[in-house]
Amino acid sequence: MILLPDPSAFRKIRLATPEDVLRLGIICTASFRYSEQFIWERPYHAEYPQDTIVFFRHEVRSLIEDPKMIVAVAVDEYDPEESSKTGATIPVDSGWTPPDRGDEVVVGIAVWQLEPGSKRIGHFQSSSRNYPALPKCLHRDENPTRVKIIQKVYEELEHKYFGKVSAMERTAVHPAYWKRGHGSTLAKWGLDLAKIDKVNQAVLATSMGASLFKHMRFKLITEHQIDGGEEDPTGYIIAVREYFVNGGNCSVDFHTLVYRSSCLKENIVGFSPNGHVGLRMHEHEQKLK
Repeated sequence: MILLPDPSAFRKIRLATPEDVLRLGIICTASFRYSEQFIWERPYHAEYPQDTIVFFRHEVRSLIEDPKMIVAVAVDEYDPEESSKTGATIPVDSGWTPPDRGDEVVVGIAVWQLEPGSKRIGHFQSSSRNYPALPKCLHRDENPTRVKIIQKVYEELEHKYFGKVSAMERTAVHPAYWKRGHGSTLAKWGLDLAKIDKVNQAVLATSMGASLFKHMRFKLITEHQIDGGEEDPTGYIIAVREYFVNGGNCSVDFHTLVYRSSCLKENIVGFSPNGHVGLRMHEHEQKLK
């Protein structure tokens, strides 16, 4: 289902399902391989690539299950040579069975955390419980010291800047499908929702996502140098950016976003077209009439 004004075959999104978990582990690994955070905290990825994929699969599952989160995916036509188009190491036996060339496949992911007290909490989760069995995550690809440093910094920044806003938790597109509009399409859907709810949206971004968030008009709030200590004096910089809904005109009306939300939900097994999304949108619409 086309969700944005530009009717492009490359710009399809839907909500993530448990059946996407295996694929999304590959998407996150292939995409985040170019992020400073990935490079910094996973120096042994090439030696233990399956550990990286398994980590992201566990993380994605927890995000899909979390009622505070919205997890959407972008789809495109499968490219059998995709693994040769990423700097990440993707084992042939990754645990995911690829489709035939040209078949529809998930190529990107976006995750948003709803603001505290949002009436939408719990309205975007799948009714399916068909999660794949996952092996234990061994973390052999990680530098544990650096992981702890990152976790501490992120927790402090989120506590200070994310208290009353929604948050773009992540956006990632497999490199084989870059420059097709998937990242901006995913990000724009989240901003449209924020505009309707009149809630600002924040993000913690490395330089990898800087161009996208600048293009989407996220304003720089502050930058923080993550110090690796003696082990790695250079570290890297993380930026806090925020999209202010009062900083521009809303690009969609209520009926358009109700339609888009319904399109996302129609891809979820067991969803009723008369479910929560339409009701909540109707409530907001009535308030502004």
